[in-house]
Amino acid sequence: MRRLRMPLYVLVVLVGVWALGTTIARAQVNSQDARIALMDNCDPNTFPGGLCVATPHVGDTTFGEFLALLFSPNIDSSKVFVGHPAWRFEPSYISIRLGQSVRVTNGGGEGHTFTEVSNFGGGSIGTLNGTDVILAPGCPANPANLAVVAQGATVRVGGLTPGVHKFECCIHPWMRAVVDVE
Repeated sequence: MRRLRMPLYVLVVLVGVWALGTTIARAQVNSQDARIALMDNCDPNTFPGGLCVATPHVGDTTFGEFLALLFSPNIDSSKVFVGHPAWRFEPSYISIRLGQSVRVTNGGGEGHTFTEVSNFGGGSIGTLNGTDVILAPGCPANPANLAVVAQGATVRVGGLTPGVHKFECCIHPWMRAVVDVE
C-alpha cells in the first residue's frame, strides 16, 4: 500500500483554510447583526456641487462615466434605464428572523435613501430616471422630502412583518434590496 506524502506546510495551509472557512460560515449563519451597505464609487473630484464627498472608500468613477451608464440603447433606438452598477445595495437580498433589525450603513461618497417601496420603480430625481418611468410607491414625488442616509451614517430598520420587503434608493432607483422576514 502506498502512503500519500504531503509536505507539512501544505497540510498546515489546508487545515488553516478549512478552519477559516468553517468559522466564516458559522458567523454568517449565527449573525445577530444583519447588515446592508449602501455603496457607490463616485470620484469627488469630478462630481458637481459636492454631490460626492471624499470618504475612506476612494471612488474612481467619474461623473461622465456615471452619466454614460445611466441608460442603455434599446433595439428600437429608445433608451432603457439601467444605472451604474457600482451604485448598489450590498447584499441585495437578505433573510432575517421576525423581530430582528437590519443595520444599514452608507459606505459611499454620495447620500442614499433606504426606502421601503411596495413595488420597485423610478426615483425622486427626474434626471436619474429617464422618461416615462413610474415613481416607486414609497418614494416621495418631491426630492426635498427624501430621508437621506448621509455618507458614513448608519440607520437601523426594524419592526418588519413576516414576508418580503422591497427597499430602493429613491435617488438612484436601480439600487435595490429585498429583505425576507421569516
